[in-house]
Amino acid sequence: MYKLDKGSMEEVLIHLQNIGLQLNEYEKTNTMVSVAAYRELLEFSISIARRTNDVSETIDEIIEEIEKIK
Repeated sequence: MYKLDKGSMEEVLIHLQNIGLQLNEYEKTNTMVSVAAYRELLEFSISIARRTNDVSETIDEIIEEIEKIK
């Protein structure tokens, strides 16, 4: 089995790949994803991505830009 370092970019990518596979399965049986489910998925994806410093800084910058638009 492939060894992943906790908090590494590889770990983040594996988690995001698993989310993609789950979404593919969901899509086969459902035609729409609720806003609540999408929001939960987005928040989960961000929390995983924040485990790496490089990604965390980029996410913070994007969120700051979005908040300026609101």
